[in-house]
Amino acid sequence: MIFLILSILSIVVYILGSDISLIELTIHKLMLIFIVGSSLSIAGLILQVILKNPLVEPYILGISSCAGIGFVISIVFNLNIFFTNVIMLSLVILCFLVIISNYGSNLKFILIGISINLICSSLINLIMAISKQDIFKTIFILWGNLDRVLTKQDAIFLYFCFVVVLVSILYTIIQRKKLLILSLSDEEALSLGLNIKKYKKIFLSIAFILTSISVYFSGIIGFLGLIVPHISRIIHKDNYFWILVSSINLSIFLLIVSVIFLKFSKLSIPVGIITSLIGVPFFIFILLKYLK
Repeated sequence: MIFLILSILSIVVYILGSDISLIELTIHKLMLIFIVGSSLSIAGLILQVILKNPLVEPYILGISSCAGIGFVISIVFNLNIFFTNVIMLSLVILCFLVIISNYGSNLKFILIGISINLICSSLINLIMAISKQDIFKTIFILWGNLDRVLTKQDAIFLYFCFVVVLVSILYTIIQRKKLLILSLSDEEALSLGLNIKKYKKIFLSIAFILTSISVYFSGIIGFLGLIVPHISRIIHKDNYFWILVSSINLSIFLLIVSVIFLKFSKLSIPVGIITSLIGVPFFIFILLKYLK
């Protein structure tokens, strides 16, 4: 379905004008939306399943903020793509190791993640405050921006990340039964012969990688990884094939709607603000329902 959409839109652009740069720009924009939407929805779904908590998402657990520090540092010091990726990857791996090494219970996992999020958010604000860069420009990029102009190096990295996201989606779909078993209690999962520690680490690694990729290309887009997986699980119950497919499609749809809204309303604000405005009321609704 995604490839069909990409192909049709590419043909439309080609008919409207034979400008190669315009065609590449359209393809890159579509790939960017696909990468960001898919990454956040899949990462959010994995975290909610493993931690058995519908209120969890990459932003709340500090994964996005951890990757965001590397992104802000790259903007402030004008680093190239290689050093940016090294810094972001190092911080995300550090965050991953801190959380995994202290993973005693789901509640402890979430509390550690929230603590990391608060620390990273404070460091991001500190870096922005002491830097001499345009703070508004940094905020606009960091809070969700799908209009980023890609350099030649970024475009190459975009294609690489597109493949990584596709492989991650394919693996998650193939191993969807493992994900279903992980949604059960640990005792039930063990009784079914599943190696819990192994697959939790694999799926958590996928969630961390996908979130980092999303932050690199679009900054921090909050609540997309929260509302989309939850809606999909309400609709499709325990059918994880359709949960995964609908999560990807719904997240892409919400991003496209947000982009179109900003385009026609002529508002110069980050797309992450729109998704947060949609997500916060839904988050409160889930919270009230979850605490009953």
